[in-house]
Amino acid sequence: MGSSHSYHVQGRRRPRTIPSTGLRTVVVHDLEALRPHFDSWRRLALEAPQKLATLLPAWVDAGFRHGPEPGELWFCCFVYLAERLVGVLPVIAGPHPVLGRSRPVLRTCDRHVTMDRILLAPDQAGPALRALLEAVDREVPSHLGIDLMAVRSNSPLWAALEEGLEGYVVRRGARYMNSFLDVSGDFDSFLTTAGKMRTNLKRYRRKLDGMGHVSVEIRKGDEADVGFLDEFLALEASGWKGRLGTAILNSENSLAYHTTLVRNFAAEGGLEWYGIRVDDHLVAARLGIRCGSALMLPKVAFDENFAMCRPGTLVTAEALKDAFSRPEIDEINHMSFAEAHRYWHMPQDAYTNVHLVRANALPVLFQLSRVVSRSIYRDYVRPNIPEALKEAHRRFRRRGDRKPQRAAESRPAPDREKDGGIP
Repeated sequence: MGSSHSYHVQGRRRPRTIPSTGLRTVVVHDLEALRPHFDSWRRLALEAPQKLATLLPAWVDAGFRHGPEPGELWFCCFVYLAERLVGVLPVIAGPHPVLGRSRPVLRTCDRHVTMDRILLAPDQAGPALRALLEAVDREVPSHLGIDLMAVRSNSPLWAALEEGLEGYVVRRGARYMNSFLDVSGDFDSFLTTAGKMRTNLKRYRRKLDGMGHVSVEIRKGDEADVGFLDEFLALEASGWKGRLGTAILNSENSLAYHTTLVRNFAAEGGLEWYGIRVDDHLVAARLGIRCGSALMLPKVAFDENFAMCRPGTLVTAEALKDAFSRPEIDEINHMSFAEAHRYWHMPQDAYTNVHLVRANALPVLFQLSRVVSRSIYRDYVRPNIPEALKEAHRRFRRRGDRKPQRAAESRPAPDREKDGGIP
């Protein structure tokens, strides 16, 4: 844990048995010590109703390696019922903005992805949660609270919270609506429910065919390797994210994080790539990550020179069509909401932040007040902001290169025979 003593971390690493429940907790502070838990951890994550790849050890490992901010620390709590793993709580400890490191605030997300991380066996959710929190209290007795970020609506955590928690005030925070899609049917039937999408896809594809020879590339299993990542990153950085400075290649830490993430899932066969090429030039690509019967699609990139052909929509269509054809896949999850998802008529599910604030004077004064103030803004202030002011803010954010090019703004695709193939 390095400078863990500045956070008053106790560092008790021996398994601890909870007499009243027969549960055994283990706390891990280094990456190598995580590995003995990976197999049980993976099985529990694949059985979880949330169907989220962020629950898998391959994702959490990348978060622990590259996700803490400078000066932050991590540890991971496990709870076993005999030899069966029934709970996992990955934790990053950071200083409180006022009280500093002497009174840290804990959270389950890393700096790159705010998404569900706490893992509880549904039939042991309540006891497992209480055992995990007891382990956290032993490790960091001075912590003010724990932020459980973006918990999906079907998480066993909700049932565990209904049983009550001693020593914590429970507050619900921000609520996010993320897109998902049931792909247990067939793609053609789905398109009949997606408005004009079938017609639009044919039109976009005809335009793309007019630009050169079009090929679709789908890589899974052993064919999905880390090598494709370089092409994907270059494609992403060539567009608006590169201009705005938010592309993965713009950040050394983000590059390391995503490289580790891709390498981890490639090693266990959970990585997938979807791409579209025109004359061997990659014009659109999607990153896919498997979690049991669900497929995550967290990242997309496209060449804005081909914007009039909507290559991002076309590569998404290829990913969806492939998922519908696979009986082992029943859900697509974008891990986000984007305006483009409306065109596909995708439903949404709720993800809610849960703030557990220690129920004594200092945390209530310094931490609960922060949580409540954010809730007041979210529930009362933001809904009453005049629409004219919101629109002015949106126009301000759309200035210059702060948005992707639209079809009408795109430039003709380069003539590769004349310029030697350099776009």
